[in-house]
Amino acid sequence: MTIHLPNDLEQFIRAEVHRGQFASEDEAIAEAVRLLRRQLSYTAKPKAASAATADPLLGFMRDAADEMDKIAAEPMRHREQ
Repeated sequence: MTIHLPNDLEQFIRAEVHRGQFASEDEAIAEAVRLLRRQLSYTAKPKAASAATADPLLGFMRDAADEMDKIAAEPMRHREQ
């Protein structure tokens, strides 16, 4: 794979290799891509629709769990009798 970086990024990579941060330019780019992949996978997760946003009623049930328990308690008492 051949990539072309803007001059400022290319100089930055070369300087980091020269400082000893990375053994080679390839290693520096590979680490940069790993960090990008990690960041993108982290930011993609919150965008996924949760059950609460996919179905507002389910979100209400989760947010009002005590009220839902009270509503369900009466039929349960009748069922037990």
